[in-house]
Amino acid sequence: MNEVQKGLLSLFESAFNSEGDIHFLAISETQIQCGKKERPVHQVRVALTFKEGDTVNPYYDGTDLFVTMDEDSIQFTLEKDWADGPPAIEGSPIEFALGWVLELAEPFYVSPEALEAAKANNHPRYGDSPQDNSHQEEPEK
Repeated sequence: MNEVQKGLLSLFESAFNSEGDIHFLAISETQIQCGKKERPVHQVRVALTFKEGDTVNPYYDGTDLFVTMDEDSIQFTLEKDWADGPPAIEGSPIEFALGWVLELAEPFYVSPEALEAAKANNHPRYGDSPQDNSHQEEPEK
């Protein structure tokens, strides 16, 4: 995971996980706009669920967020398009989270739970050994 991707994950943790009960399953990102006078806009697809202790909810919600990024900051943008209203995916089994995030772009973050669920569901990209998945969540140090 590069520094920008770490910054995105940190922004999401601080904005959406203040109580520590949100569990990010998978996240991907792609640039969708780059005007000469404007900062680039990036679409970020997030699949998340709740976690209570060591137990991860078997259903996930997912949505597309939009951010602007430069070398110094990452900020939410276009909030009117995503902040209010229901998520794009609501209450879907977590075995489908990784595939849904992958529809936008290659995930830069995949939790062990999302990987395990995708493998159990025979997802073609993640059906081999976990060592082959370079996007897997890094172990805690």
